[in-house]
Amino acid sequence: MPALAVDDSRSYGSGSLDCIVHHHNLLAGPDEKLPDYCEPAEVIPITPSQNDRYERQALVTPEYMTITRGLYSSVALPEPPYLAKGWVPQINPEGSSYRINAERHIVVDVPMERSDTVLYWADRVYLQTKALDIALPEEYELYLNPDSEGKTCKYYFVDHQNLTVFWLNDIDPYHHDIDLSPACSVSHMKYLLQEQYWKHVEYFPHRAVPKKLRNELISIFMHARADLLTSTMSTFPYSATECEQFLQILKSDIDGDEYSTWIIARLWATISRHRYHTFYGEDYARLSRDQRRYDKAATQQSTLLEACCILLFNMPKRRVDEMALLFVDEIAFSKHWREYATSVLKEWRESCVMAMGSAIIGATSALRPTNPASAAFGTISVAFALYAVAAGALLLQRYADAEKFSASITADHLSKIEHPTLGFHPVATVYTLPRGLAFWSLIFLAGHLLTAFVDLKGVFVLTPAIALSMIFILYLIKANAILRIGFNVENAAEKEEAAAQ
Repeated sequence: MPALAVDDSRSYGSGSLDCIVHHHNLLAGPDEKLPDYCEPAEVIPITPSQNDRYERQALVTPEYMTITRGLYSSVALPEPPYLAKGWVPQINPEGSSYRINAERHIVVDVPMERSDTVLYWADRVYLQTKALDIALPEEYELYLNPDSEGKTCKYYFVDHQNLTVFWLNDIDPYHHDIDLSPACSVSHMKYLLQEQYWKHVEYFPHRAVPKKLRNELISIFMHARADLLTSTMSTFPYSATECEQFLQILKSDIDGDEYSTWIIARLWATISRHRYHTFYGEDYARLSRDQRRYDKAATQQSTLLEACCILLFNMPKRRVDEMALLFVDEIAFSKHWREYATSVLKEWRESCVMAMGSAIIGATSALRPTNPASAAFGTISVAFALYAVAAGALLLQRYADAEKFSASITADHLSKIEHPTLGFHPVATVYTLPRGLAFWSLIFLAGHLLTAFVDLKGVFVLTPAIALSMIFILYLIKANAILRIGFNVENAAEKEEAAAQ
């Protein structure tokens, strides 16, 4: 499974099948002869998410211009730009321009110098629908994006009644580069296509969204907010605070203009992707974010990592469980990652402070004349403290912006640091180095101070005190084990359900 991201406004589904690009010739049926003026050309199916609007490169050269008298006032309104018959200019709330032809059901975002080319390709596509005897929906749109040389044209159809996109030929994900994630069933595929529909509406928001869909979106966010407030295992991609903010926007008194359409479309695209992740409506729907639905090979054990885990007081095991919960089925939630990042950054800072204190005490006391055993303990304590500070500083530098990671960056990062066979064990070991080394520094510092004030020759006289100390240490170990059982929640969802009952 490719890594997937949740809660990215612009692009949060980074997974796609490895595709071999293959273009369909959409010219005419086998029994229909093409007009003589038609030359071989390719019409390429794409999805709205493959729109290159955010990657287009353009350079301009500003210059000082004479401002004519009364420019943009009623005195001298500028002459409107020329548009071919039937075309109406539109502007996306983000600022990009596009044009629609309501009579031909066409929408384009290419320069209008290519309007004749667009109609040429539209004729080809409509010729294909006739050849295939396809009855187009009542409310449909055809998106066309011809290249500058006129040799190929990208396209897709939009069905506004059924909230989906479609093409004139069967789409094989192994032969068409449409950048869609794999699905588990036809009903599961519905939400991928629905997400693409809302992407189209977001990019070209010239149609008002029906009030029914807006009200449904409000209900979805109200339910999600309640779910988030009553459960820590909610699968919803936004936090309760964010849901409240979105509800304020959706409930505001705004008309069905392009701005409200853009807002609703972007949120509906997120909901569609969320339903795809959670297998909405399926018998195996994901009801809790810790539920795994994809088969995954068990991680292998490493003797070296197991030894490191013991030396680091088994702290890596806890980190492995936490990181695995962050990336169940390779799905990442930005809100959960940010909470996790906040906790580990705080731990690394505290470990650095702890280690610095240990190093200062150890170095100061080591300068005093003492016995060889105490000096050895002190030197080792200072060394471990310096190692802890170095490890903590490195991690803090690497993860300085971790609390700002988006869902897509989080998914990409977690997929890279997860070892193919060892899982999160290697990186979890690295994460716990500052705290583990700081603890070892404190242990050796205690040994240093103890041996500095204890006469080794009279150790037998102090045997009762040593025995009591050992009993106290064993008691602390046992108490720690008892407390760990109380905080070792294997299934938080079951824990919550039991508490509710």
